[in-house]
Amino acid sequence: MENDSIRPSGSNTLADIWVEGKLRSICVTATAIETYLGSSGFSQSTEESRCEFVRTHLDLVVSATKVKLKSLGDRTEIIIEGGELRSDDRRQAERRVQERRKAVASPGTLPAGERRRAQRRASDRRKPGSRES
Repeated sequence: MENDSIRPSGSNTLADIWVEGKLRSICVTATAIETYLGSSGFSQSTEESRCEFVRTHLDLVVSATKVKLKSLGDRTEIIIEGGELRSDDRRQAERRVQERRKAVASPGTLPAGERRRAQRRASDRRKPGSRES
């Protein structure tokens, strides 16, 4: 991305980005960045830090722009305000609810006994002498 396509303008950050077949002028407000980062992460807001935020979180800006375009229609100027920058990370927590392998039960507690004769992969899988030099 070119240096002049993301630039500060007062408390806003402007970006010219190609979205859905057109060059769009996107204005990301300081409140949108503050809402996304939280008040602790936004305490040192400079023009350079806001431009760097937009540059590093360009995927969030583009997805927020596409959402706005669906609701507003085909516009070339978009303003992204507080609460509109959202990450769509579907995996927010661990996917597995429990461990995959179950605890080893003694053969006497199982109704039909243990099926396996030996522990799984406890021994070497190759036969001795099967390796050719």
